[in-house]
Amino acid sequence: MPSDYRIRATAAGGLLRGVAVLTTQSAESARRAHQAQPVAAAAMGRLISSAAILGVDLKEGQSRLSVEAQGGGPLGRVVAEIRAGGLLRARVQHPEVDLPLRSDGKLAVGQAVGDGGFLTILRQTMDGDWYQSQVSLKTGEIGEDVLHYLIQSEQVPSAVSVGVLVGTKGEVIGSGGVLVQALPGCPPALADETADRFSRLNQISRRLADGDALQALLADVLPEAIKWYSPEPLRWDCGCNRSSIVRALSTLPSQDLDDLIADGGAEVTCQYCCSAYRFTANELDQMRTGDAR
Repeated sequence: MPSDYRIRATAAGGLLRGVAVLTTQSAESARRAHQAQPVAAAAMGRLISSAAILGVDLKEGQSRLSVEAQGGGPLGRVVAEIRAGGLLRARVQHPEVDLPLRSDGKLAVGQAVGDGGFLTILRQTMDGDWYQSQVSLKTGEIGEDVLHYLIQSEQVPSAVSVGVLVGTKGEVIGSGGVLVQALPGCPPALADETADRFSRLNQISRRLADGDALQALLADVLPEAIKWYSPEPLRWDCGCNRSSIVRALSTLPSQDLDDLIADGGAEVTCQYCCSAYRFTANELDQMRTGDAR
């Protein structure tokens, strides 16, 4: 399985830009971490690709971007995040949800996510400040909802497609996405021609599973000559560790820590990678007194 990566390109003298991401390894890591059923794995994979695409615009001084879908469907809250360096992680509230395939044979991601809530984009600066953008979910299929966000928030003509292919054993075998945008000054005729080419770009996840390069996907949409930028690595990395959990527990009120100590200790499970961290009553007491290491 090829390593995950992202590539950017421009065409028509900079009037068109494209971003494509391969996230198969990260989506499969999310599936394994949560022991997710196919529809839950697909929802996480689509959000992972969306985060990787939108995260291409993380500015200097911004440390992370998260994409959250909460539409009232049986999956509950689904979140994916990208951090500086292309580090990805994701979580789903109800990974056990399993729905029948749609009539066209595709996974019922829209039904599982729901369309009665919001798509929320959060950007965090290196100072820890968060900036939020939010739009109503249109379909819960993720790709259409990210497109709605881009049109509403950035008001740039865009086309987005994200897809996840799940194998017969439930594993993710293809995951990725493509974004193409017409930048200011792009002639309407060129934008329309590019949109038409994009509309014929289908089965992205199948093509990625079969080994197609991201450059081939973008080349199907962007006109010549295309200016390519260096590929950027992406990878699954939760980022949690025992020290970070200690810092979080140390912020609890003393009474809460006393209750945990009385219970004989505590076990904290990371919501992203499902790693469990066990703390004894003595360790919790050290946190309460400020002596934790």
